[in-house]
Amino acid sequence: MNKIRHQFDQLVQGEYREAFILILGMIVMLIGEFSTALAVTKIVEAFGNNEVVVQLTNILPLAWLALMYPLGPVWLQKKSVVQLLKLSLAIFMIGSLLVGIAFNMPILLLGRIIQTTGCGILLPMLPSLIATILPEKNVGLTKMGDVMLGVALVLALFLTGISFLLGNWQLINIFLIVLSLIIYHNASSIKIDLEISTYNIERVNVVLSSGFMVLIGWIVTLGDQITSSWFSWGLLVIGIGLIATYLWRELSVPNPLIDFKGLFNVRYLRAVLLQGIGDASLVVLMIIGILYLRQGLHYSVIIIGLALMPSIVVMILMHHATKRWFNKFESVNNVRMAMSLMMVGWGCLSLFSTYLNLILFIVLTIIIEAGHGLLMQVGQELSQNQKSARLNNMADIFMAQFKLMSSGMILAILSVVLQNVTNSHTSNGLPGKLSTLVGYRATFSLFFVITILGWIITMLAGRNLNLSKHIVK
Repeated sequence: MNKIRHQFDQLVQGEYREAFILILGMIVMLIGEFSTALAVTKIVEAFGNNEVVVQLTNILPLAWLALMYPLGPVWLQKKSVVQLLKLSLAIFMIGSLLVGIAFNMPILLLGRIIQTTGCGILLPMLPSLIATILPEKNVGLTKMGDVMLGVALVLALFLTGISFLLGNWQLINIFLIVLSLIIYHNASSIKIDLEISTYNIERVNVVLSSGFMVLIGWIVTLGDQITSSWFSWGLLVIGIGLIATYLWRELSVPNPLIDFKGLFNVRYLRAVLLQGIGDASLVVLMIIGILYLRQGLHYSVIIIGLALMPSIVVMILMHHATKRWFNKFESVNNVRMAMSLMMVGWGCLSLFSTYLNLILFIVLTIIIEAGHGLLMQVGQELSQNQKSARLNNMADIFMAQFKLMSSGMILAILSVVLQNVTNSHTSNGLPGKLSTLVGYRATFSLFFVITILGWIITMLAGRNLNLSKHIVK
């Protein structure tokens, strides 16, 4: 905690002002990414759409951000850092304006995608930009991604809660636009000279990678009463076709977006899979967990926002404040401990979801995010043991992509399960509240199964096949 405070004090000093502006801009845009998490039930009431369709406001930004990750270096070839930041903020503000005035789902979804585009221009290159600005002795500040994410989550819950108190959840977009304008005004003080190497992008592969979003669209169509079966099958075929062609081209073209041949390493891929489960856990808690507290346990939005904050704080503390202590143990044992904590937390949520109260929910989410924080700690330096600097960069991009895309897909699957199980029990005569709780139990149980698979993977990692070979202490 003292280390984080020391780094923050450094940021507000004159020589760190440029990094501070970049980080603040990124935090504001990340707040926007989570600005609809608390508002799902209100959006359903206002627009009258199916809940799974409304969840696209949270699912699509994750998938879109994942697809934008390999494009980070392209933007820097076209713009200076100041222009890049201003462009990101301008696009983000346009999206926030659309979200703020949206009166139907198409406009809301368009606004969310535009918001994410602004965020996605800057986010992939942020660590590199901060490393360029700051002295070498302070490169630890480039690894504060989870701190920025945690701060953004807390502020998103806080600002959305204020917007609810003022009578309209969409008012959070006014806060975001005002904050963006302030940062936009100060962006001109950033002066960085970057030597940008030529980065050739496979444009065809960028288009083909959209097959993952098509596949998410297919998952959404599996919800009750959403669309016809032929359209659903059509999306599945198109999605699989695009993804298969994308993977084939990635393995055959000279300049792939992700060098899968170079990264094909069982230890690395296993660890990335575990990181994906950890990030999906946080996303599910922040979105499905909110619905559970609202629809299942009937707590107010303000109380829900406050209830989720302790787990976010614990995640950050577990990642940073306990590192020296956990470094005494082997990395593989720490990963096993992390997945065990997550498995226990999700197991209790699935078993006791119909009996929980707010305090018990908070305790379980703290246990889950303590495990997630430890998992992040062990994997913080993951992928930096590749054969070249280029592969190190590819490994970081793929890990970020996988975490975002897996979170989006898992959220889509769980949203469909929640709706279908709830509707099935309601149609069979079970009272509405009990049907809802049964639906959430099924949802939590499914993610519990995912954590069991993650735990099994960690238990299969022996001394000769452990994760520590990819960790730089």
